[in-house]
Amino acid sequence: MLMRNTPVSAREWRERLDSPGATVIDAEVGQMAIVPERGQLTLCWAFTDIDTMRQHYTAMFDALKPEIADADVDFLTMDFVQVQNRDWLKPLLDDTDFHFFAEWIEMTHPGLDPEVIPEFPEGVTMRRATDDDVERMYEIWTEAYGDLLPGPGTFDYYLEHQTWTGALEQDGKVVAFAINGPVEAAVGEIFDAVVAPEARGHGYGQLVLAAAAYQLSTQEARRATVRVRPDIKQALRTCSEMGFKPGRAGLEYRRTTDEEAIKQRRDERRVAGVKARFGGWR
Repeated sequence: MLMRNTPVSAREWRERLDSPGATVIDAEVGQMAIVPERGQLTLCWAFTDIDTMRQHYTAMFDALKPEIADADVDFLTMDFVQVQNRDWLKPLLDDTDFHFFAEWIEMTHPGLDPEVIPEFPEGVTMRRATDDDVERMYEIWTEAYGDLLPGPGTFDYYLEHQTWTGALEQDGKVVAFAINGPVEAAVGEIFDAVVAPEARGHGYGQLVLAAAAYQLSTQEARRATVRVRPDIKQALRTCSEMGFKPGRAGLEYRRTTDEEAIKQRRDERRVAGVKARFGGWR
């Protein structure tokens, strides 16, 4: 297939479509799949060319819609990586109720050193998080992300698949935390590193990120990755200051799983279109 929304190697593409829970439509003209990822659902597609996609995209998506209705998720996401011109895609995205959400960048630390142990200033401690910390962590997470919140299902996924979660305390109160995912082929993933908005400006982001990277290095990881939102400029700056380098970048589109909300949005869009065309007729 010449066109994919998330360009990856043929092996990675096949692994994604073969992953547990994936639902795939495989046709001569293209492929489309809904894949469970990070507690949500992701739409992946590949077509032979633009015209073929225009002809078959909406019908293939409609065939997959029952999978969305049956899933207990917050939204369906679609990433665009290295798609140069998206203007021709807009009608298809509108037809299937996808809307632009935010950009993301995958940051990678190329050389973790298990000999570099983070140091914490007086009055600040880092410890392994417990179940009693979850409510406070979720509060920090939702406040820190605001309108860019990944979704409650993603937070649940992090907790279910975490290999280490560290809580940073200032004078006995949790003000930041980090969650690590698994280490595979000497590459460890930092699911997230978050600082409470009221505690920003004290370098706590660097502390929890350093602690997460160090913990991965003790699990034989030699590189670490973390996905950040460029719109959260402090997150991007903190990663850069800690030696993380930008890698893959993409645009995330979302489709809510609330069909009533979709119907309401379509009605509002139709009314707005009528007003635009005939609003000045009097």
